Amino acid sequence: MILLVAVVLLSILPVIVTFSSVLTSLFVRMRWYTVLQESVVPFESRLVAVLIKPLGITGQVTSKEEFSMVLLKGSEAIPIRLEWNCLGWQSMILLAITLVIGLRGDYTILSKSETLIVGILGTFISNLLRMAFIVSLGYYWNAAAAMIIHDYFASFVALIWMLFFWWFSYRYLLEDKIPVIQDKV
Repeated sequence: MILLVAVVLLSILPVIVTFSSVLTSLFVRMRWYTVLQESVVPFESRLVAVLIKPLGITGQVTSKEEFSMVLLKGSEAIPIRLEWNCLGWQSMILLAITLVIGLRGDYTILSKSETLIVGILGTFISNLLRMAFIVSLGYYWNAAAAMIIHDYFASFVALIWMLFFWWFSYRYLLEDKIPVIQDKV
């Protein structure tokens, strides 16, 4: 079973990476990324700083354009660039597409709402945890390792999350509507 899941994941991963690249190109051409860079990056940088604190890492969010966070390691300050393209917005779009397809069944409104909320929150949290992991890797290991993981790990995490989310949703959240039976008198 594990081998089968690995085969499916590895065969879908190139599609996800290509999808992400196409979306990124579109965002750059349309200049939509500026909204993410100016409003969402500072907010998520603060959340990542909170997540890495229990790991013994002090992160300070900066307002400089070159980087959005500085990690304090003794007397050394390590600049970390969290940019609009690191946030996981691609996985939110992927979630939206899968929600349109996955919620087409005849399910109750409450269970569809629960699925929507779990999907959005889970995608948001998985993206934050991914960023915290990569920042921690850069702090404890080195920047090169963090960049290698950054480039490939994001798509893998998004794919694993989507597979888990839809398994969990179909298994525990989505409920079929109960058909109303009318008596014929």
